[in-house]
Amino acid sequence: MRRPRIALVASASRSRSNSPLPCGGLKTNSLSAVIVAALLVALGGVWNLQAITIDLGASGLTVGTDRIGFSELNGRPVTGNLSEDFLFANNAFVRLFTGTDSSFDAIIILQTSGSGLVGFLDGTGYLIDALGNAIPGYGITGSASSSDGSMGLGFFPLLKDKTGSPNEALNRPLDFYGVHFDITFPVVDPSIEVTGGQFFLTAQGTTFGIGPNLPAPDAGSTALLFGLAILVLYTPLKSFRNSMQ
Repeated sequence: MRRPRIALVASASRSRSNSPLPCGGLKTNSLSAVIVAALLVALGGVWNLQAITIDLGASGLTVGTDRIGFSELNGRPVTGNLSEDFLFANNAFVRLFTGTDSSFDAIIILQTSGSGLVGFLDGTGYLIDALGNAIPGYGITGSASSSDGSMGLGFFPLLKDKTGSPNEALNRPLDFYGVHFDITFPVVDPSIEVTGGQFFLTAQGTTFGIGPNLPAPDAGSTALLFGLAILVLYTPLKSFRNSMQ
């Protein structure tokens, strides 16, 4: 498996024409043709689906979530672009503390029907606030691919650039209620489809919180986090590539 790439991507602008519109049922008169052409240009091959709901589990402090499966993308061809929200269920949110490592990572893994290395995902992302709006950031992502036909994309909201500089513009504690990904698929056989997906969060051994049942962030909670960090067994830093295993 190749070493993960940390890529600074302003937008998923390298779209390929792969409209999801079913053309077989459209009338062939000139007006319909004009409308369809306009829609194809506007969509530019970007799939916009309903939000995928992610159940983070019980509230509390953690160093990482379990891998949470989802099937909403099953059957989607591994080509073109995808714009997708992952929203936390049951009014849950994630709280990033001042002690949360800047390598905090939101990761999606897509299993495909392909075999061997099918390519690397590219794209960008942002955190979502309580009102469904984007929390400003730099959209730093890294990608990985596995020999079992799966591909992963990790979003690092606390990084400023691909060298690993922290994003000091984000004030912490910081709460967010979901993650948005803009994904560009590799150019592969159009018959290859997504067959499953996983979502998870990791902070490289440091602590973050899962709400809604968390104490209000204050100086006391900072001291509590420091005490908990001492109790956490040392965990060797793992690369994003290892998270695919």
